[in-house]
Amino acid sequence: MAGRTKMKTSKRLDKFPEYVFSRLGRRKKEIERETGRRVLDLSIGTPDYPPSKKYISKLKEYITNSDSHLYPGFGANKEFSDALIIWYKKRFGVSLSPNELLPLLGGKDGVSHLPLALADNGDEALIPDPGYPGFTGPALMFGVKPVYYTLSQENNFKPNIAELKKKVSQKTRYIWVNFPSNPTGAVATLSDLKPLVVFAKKHDITLIYDNAYAEITYGGFVAPSILEIPGAKDIAVELGSFSKSHSFAGDRMGWLVGNHEVVASLAKVKSQMDSGMWLPLQKTGAYALLHEDKTWKRAMLKDYMRRRDIIAKYLKTLGLTFKLPEGGLYIWAKIPGNIKSEEFCIKLLEEKQILLAPGSAFGVGGEGYVRVCFSSNIIGIETYF
Repeated sequence: MAGRTKMKTSKRLDKFPEYVFSRLGRRKKEIERETGRRVLDLSIGTPDYPPSKKYISKLKEYITNSDSHLYPGFGANKEFSDALIIWYKKRFGVSLSPNELLPLLGGKDGVSHLPLALADNGDEALIPDPGYPGFTGPALMFGVKPVYYTLSQENNFKPNIAELKKKVSQKTRYIWVNFPSNPTGAVATLSDLKPLVVFAKKHDITLIYDNAYAEITYGGFVAPSILEIPGAKDIAVELGSFSKSHSFAGDRMGWLVGNHEVVASLAKVKSQMDSGMWLPLQKTGAYALLHEDKTWKRAMLKDYMRRRDIIAKYLKTLGLTFKLPEGGLYIWAKIPGNIKSEEFCIKLLEEKQILLAPGSAFGVGGEGYVRVCFSSNIIGIETYF
């Protein structure tokens, strides 16, 4: 029997490398087989705090509705739309219209498809370094050139407008901004964000604000919406997610709000990609937005802070230095000495069965750092250090 020829695949797959977490995941499994011991995995940002029983009860109720298994239709149903409008007004003081919002199948739905809506092959995008890898992969896949701007420790991991002015060009179509930040844990105030809105307006580019961690903050800090800035809707859209705020990570629930033209453009792209958000999830999301379980939320944030502080104590024994974050689910820690990030993580995995995320996975500027997730299972952590 003749040997099978290799299948032809898209050339766009050559534009981006294998995800570093894929390599580390394979090595993790090997280590667990070799040692017979569970790896303490602090590398992936998976919220494992269970959702409110109040919300789960409503989801169960909605599943039994007669329309639950019909196609949901494109865009938001009235319940979701009305609830998001009410919540944005109450939470941020921001007024939204129904044509300024779109439900997403998780925040990553927007992250991965916005390049298709905003840019053409050969265009450019300004992307934070270090930053969420999801900002880069889809851009490369669709022929958009990432142009990285620096988030440095010296500048408290905030964008430098002077640098942005040097990197923007006639080909720039959009800029990603993310606070509370993944991976650095840095937070931003409205004063920090206003110059970015001015910059985007001046250069006529879309500002995409990833606000997925807005409800995960500590020490009294309250994360703003970029849409609070007067005139921001002229050029900005904002991503939100139920994954972190309500522990619905696997349910894939999120939204895009802001500039109606960008919202409409993404809706057009998504009409070719999916058939909308499942109605029981839209109804559950609407219920959760309008009936906040404050007791549950306080308990969730208290638990994350407890884990953060426990992990921080042990990280110091490794010589790592860091500032406790005011937002998000990550500690961004500097590695002692000159060892490379991935080398440090592999060594720690092999010697102590502890897995951290190498800073280099988040960009050139992340070299020399590690990202440590504190929403992970830390039972028995004392036995690893």
